[in-house]
Amino acid sequence: MRRGFLNSKAAKERLSSATAQQFEQIKVTSVDLPAVLEKPVVVPGSTFSPTDPPTHIWATLPQLYGEPSTECVLLRGSKEIILKTPGFPKRLPPANSPAAFRVAPSPGKGMGLFSTRPIKQGEIILWERPLLIAPRGVPTRFPPGSFSAAQMIQHHLDACEHFIAIAVNRMEENCRAAFMSLHNCHTHDGSGPLVGRFRTNGVALGGLDGVQHQTDKPYNAILEHVSRLNHSCSPNTQPFFDRATFAYKLYAVRDVPAGEELTYQYIDVLANKTARAESLKPYDVVCTCLACTENIAETDKRRSEIANIFPFVPTWLMNYQLPDDWLIKKCTALLELIDKEGLQHLEGYCMGTRAIMDSYICLGDSRNASKWAARVALRPWSECEAESYPVKELLDPGSPAYAQHPLWQMRMRMWM
Repeated sequence: MRRGFLNSKAAKERLSSATAQQFEQIKVTSVDLPAVLEKPVVVPGSTFSPTDPPTHIWATLPQLYGEPSTECVLLRGSKEIILKTPGFPKRLPPANSPAAFRVAPSPGKGMGLFSTRPIKQGEIILWERPLLIAPRGVPTRFPPGSFSAAQMIQHHLDACEHFIAIAVNRMEENCRAAFMSLHNCHTHDGSGPLVGRFRTNGVALGGLDGVQHQTDKPYNAILEHVSRLNHSCSPNTQPFFDRATFAYKLYAVRDVPAGEELTYQYIDVLANKTARAESLKPYDVVCTCLACTENIAETDKRRSEIANIFPFVPTWLMNYQLPDDWLIKKCTALLELIDKEGLQHLEGYCMGTRAIMDSYICLGDSRNASKWAARVALRPWSECEAESYPVKELLDPGSPAYAQHPLWQMRMRMWM
């Protein structure tokens, strides 16, 4: 994506005169910024009247000395959930030295990230706190009268602009410069300069309201480097948000050679080529990855098969009519399809790997289970993996952890 962050150190320290003038025009001067983080702000004329109970608060998190912080627009209750996160606020680990990536022009895409050395599957390329976290939409109150759909959309976009402006005004100057230098592909749909950048560069984020693995993720995160990743329908990275550090870990989902561009998926990559191309239009992206340019019919077929395979252990465990190796074969086929399509970022890749390990545990086969435990350990970017049974104790086939595992010999015990 043509995100276009300022690249040089000097450029990051100051806004261009044009950008500075643009920002001065959108500053919210009619709103008193919160004196304390917990104080809610009601934006006049945007979403609700001053007598309504506030639905959002503005906060700076995590506020650790010497480390970057994130400006947040949070739904009521989210901050309390964040503060109760075990280990929060945890300091960021030292940055990789030398860095595993560099920022450079990507032909036809603006700026992008490129590997500076070979990167192994499962390696953390970088840790990064967002510049901004905010809801993907805000509640909007309309004045009396009848309005067209276009007018209602515009009113909502204007309300969102007010909300984002408060957070951007709170940023440190270098962070604000980085945010304002992001590419905006929403310049002709009524989005303001802040909301346009927010919509263009957001990484969907859930879990801040205590609901894990939710399909509809209510927040967007904007980051200096992760937001610079360009799209591929076969991406080689996957970001994972760690609440304790309040930062994203960017994982390599397969081995990446030195010099390869680091990529991320913006859309549902299991859809067919036509649907993917349509979904990418709002981003001004025309994908030229192999999945979009070569053997398209075969690729579409494989991706449809991947979407219809569910590595669910109870389906096999509870059905004695299925062969003992049924799930193992099913998941092996799934992993082969995923590897062919370069879709290792998918939840199904990590879940399929674990399902094979769990199948061997259910069959009482610790030797094969330990081999697959080693593969599970190399695939830590899945949200589901973060809360699954740990595998460190299962790497040794002779470990007593097998006998203590809740699935140990379960297949045999259920149908003996």
